[in-house]
Amino acid sequence: MDIADSLRQQAYAQAAAFVRTLDGRDPVALQRDWGLSAAVADEIIEMLDSYFAARQTLSLAPLAQAFVPGKGGRPAVDMYATDAGPLGMECLLLADGKPGEAILHLEMSGHDGALRLHYHYIGS
Repeated sequence: MDIADSLRQQAYAQAAAFVRTLDGRDPVALQRDWGLSAAVADEIIEMLDSYFAARQTLSLAPLAQAFVPGKGGRPAVDMYATDAGPLGMECLLLADGKPGEAILHLEMSGHDGALRLHYHYIGS
């Protein structure tokens, strides 16, 4: 399935906003801003601490480069249709602007043109 540029940009904007919240490493903000449970928010912070130093700034690749295949043929942000209907996203997390090992797995679902972000997990 070919994903429209407008949908891709909207999903990227949501994912980038989520990563900005992750960068704050604040479980209360994750609960308040993204509707995550306290247990999930605490787990996310633990995962971030296992991958990144506390002072490293987390981000996504810039939009202009995010969906362009890089080394190994995969883009830094990969978006795909799922069998269940929502869009899946795999986002390589950058630390101080450099690719890390951690990949943020998200799902985007929506109605009437509005997307809603769903956190899945952070892995390698």
